[in-house]
Amino acid sequence: MREELIFASVAWVDAARDILEELASQHGEPGRKYSCCERFTDAPAELSATGIVAWHFRIDGTAVTVQRGDVTDVDLLVTADYAATLPMARLIYTPEILAQQQEEGPPPHVTMEGDRSKSPPYLIELHNRLAAVTA
Repeated sequence: MREELIFASVAWVDAARDILEELASQHGEPGRKYSCCERFTDAPAELSATGIVAWHFRIDGTAVTVQRGDVTDVDLLVTADYAATLPMARLIYTPEILAQQQEEGPPPHVTMEGDRSKSPPYLIELHNRLAAVTA
């Protein structure tokens, strides 16, 4: 049985770091930089006393940093309701789902600031591998 991790918990962010380091080492391109922060509102009390839990990552070629915490100096800043995002966090993205999301845009509970088009394609694999372990 696989270990399930609480969405956006310390252990989940640690898993994201391990996966992203592996993916960037395999697929990262020299000189290509990208950064993202995801913040979730109305988070469970066990994740955040303030009700906001966030994590961010920075990719520079094959080098990666991943941390918990809210930052704004990123290429893409995503803000979403924790409970409403949880089903999406558990969803494995297929080409059909990605095409539908592209057509519909972000759901009403999600705001995105920045340029999503700069995102490396291997981030879909990051999402899917995390989705497979998200409780």
